[in-house]
Amino acid sequence: MTAEEIRALYFNRDALREPSYRVYQLNTEGYRYYYRFNDKGMPEFYPSVTTILSRTMPMAPSLLEWMLANGKENATEKRDLAAAYGTFMHSEFEVLLMNRKYDFDDVPNVVSAYIQRENLPEKVFNEWVVKIRKDVLAFAQFVRDWNVKPLAIEIALVHPQSHYAGCIDLPCEMTDPKTAKKFTAIVDFKSGRKGFFEEHELQLGLYKQMWENEYPDTKIERLFNFSPKDWRKEPTYNLKDQTMAESLKKIPHIINLALIADSQRENAMTIVRGVLDLDKGKISDNIVTMTLAELVKQKTDAKAATKQVSTGPATADFIPPKPVHIESQNDPLPFERPEPKVEDVRKKVTDNKPQTDLMNEEIEF
Repeated sequence: MTAEEIRALYFNRDALREPSYRVYQLNTEGYRYYYRFNDKGMPEFYPSVTTILSRTMPMAPSLLEWMLANGKENATEKRDLAAAYGTFMHSEFEVLLMNRKYDFDDVPNVVSAYIQRENLPEKVFNEWVVKIRKDVLAFAQFVRDWNVKPLAIEIALVHPQSHYAGCIDLPCEMTDPKTAKKFTAIVDFKSGRKGFFEEHELQLGLYKQMWENEYPDTKIERLFNFSPKDWRKEPTYNLKDQTMAESLKKIPHIINLALIADSQRENAMTIVRGVLDLDKGKISDNIVTMTLAELVKQKTDAKAATKQVSTGPATADFIPPKPVHIESQNDPLPFERPEPKVEDVRKKVTDNKPQTDLMNEEIEF
């Protein structure tokens, strides 16, 4: 089980108020939860959007055929490498958005560092160096074409009424290059080249509802999936408008199914601890069963107690975070201003995005 706080990489305080709560991500036994603390200091858990969809939607037929054709072991390796590249691609897109610049000459060093940090095979190095350069340039072309101005980057929110949570890639303001009309949108990044699945439409729809529940005065007008194309001479990309997708009508039913599935799940962990003495005591004395809420609360209390001993009262633990703030942007690219540390941005993106679900970073069929 892993748990970590999720903070937005960027938040436009000129346009939005910051959420009044901190969001934490917990991964356990194939489930991803987000949680926040209520007024009584107890954690409240919400399944992630990707977990909800993976538990309620059937596997795409094309994906199933691909897995059967490749065999279990080969398919698993390709799936994991595709997910790792997707996470890496996210980080580089967000480095560009944060810094408004990108050093293509440094890409070999960046790829090498990521491979080492994530314990990935060296065989992907040459492929990824070429691929990420082209993908970042395709994304930069999209940012310029549509005059993309982020409202936030990698922002985690909860929807307590519908009982789910998630991390949104890019809520932003955009300008239609054909009509010059400005609008607010959510853009979700994908690394696959072969189009988008129904789950991607639903993912965007769930993000839209979550965002508008938190920011009712900033309505999302359009929903997009973005992915780079495998271009040769000029950078191009796939941008699909999912705003009117028919599948979005399924969302109320998916939420209900997810609520049923989550209510049937036993959110408890069995922990083996202490010292076993074969001559004294009972074996059961070394077994403790705790709910996720009890476990998180225990660890949070222990951390707060340690902090209080070393630094004084720990009340700051419940103050909303202060994400990186960038001044208002007037031009799409380039934009002159003090640059955040690139290494910090990359580490935060990969920390916020553990190995993503297969539906998020597609394999090549």
